Amino acid sequence: MKRSLKIASLLLPLLCTVLPLQAVDFNWGFKGGMNLSGSTYKGLNPSISYDSNLGYFIGPMGELDLPLGFSIDGSVLYLNRSTTFTNTETGSHTNYHRHSLDVPLTCKFTFNPLQALGIFVGVGPSFTFDVKNDNLTKKLYYIMGKDKPFHDDHLIANETSICWNFTAGIILFKHLRAGVNYRQPIRKISTNSKEPYKVEWSDILVDNFSYKNKMWQLVFSIAF
Repeated sequence: MKRSLKIASLLLPLLCTVLPLQAVDFNWGFKGGMNLSGSTYKGLNPSISYDSNLGYFIGPMGELDLPLGFSIDGSVLYLNRSTTFTNTETGSHTNYHRHSLDVPLTCKFTFNPLQALGIFVGVGPSFTFDVKNDNLTKKLYYIMGKDKPFHDDHLIANETSICWNFTAGIILFKHLRAGVNYRQPIRKISTNSKEPYKVEWSDILVDNFSYKNKMWQLVFSIAF
């Protein structure tokens, strides 16, 4: 997988430079959709369960049409992710929210000979910048009925993450698209995205805390 990602990351800029630019056509529009799955968490107390809620994303996009059915689109999206954590012993629960700016860049190939109904596939990176995260540590201590002893410690701090997106879907009348997108994390950059276990954390953790942001998304876009 890592080797194929490296190869694809090298081919994307090469493709953009070798294709003739005289047939380029630029369109702008809007993109939005829903997160069908969310993060997975490890190291939590067995009494704590979690369920990902339906998050969403929305924002403007621009698309550059290239010859031979290729195109490149870029977006600036507001990304909302939400998870419900529950104390299975007492039923106490809390919602954890993450608010981020997401910038995906996708190289697509579209097959649309009839100009009414076609298909597309695409791949490309996305860069996600957290704007505001709830304090997950405080929320977990709350549902466990405990006072939070470490007021400045965050299990998940604001971070910048890089993901690889794989997308496929259908296109209608050249302007409307609906598809499914899978996000595979590549790298996380943050002040603290993995909290080492210590005995003082035993109310909410039983091991080193970690999480993964793999995610399925339902994506809709319209270009003018």
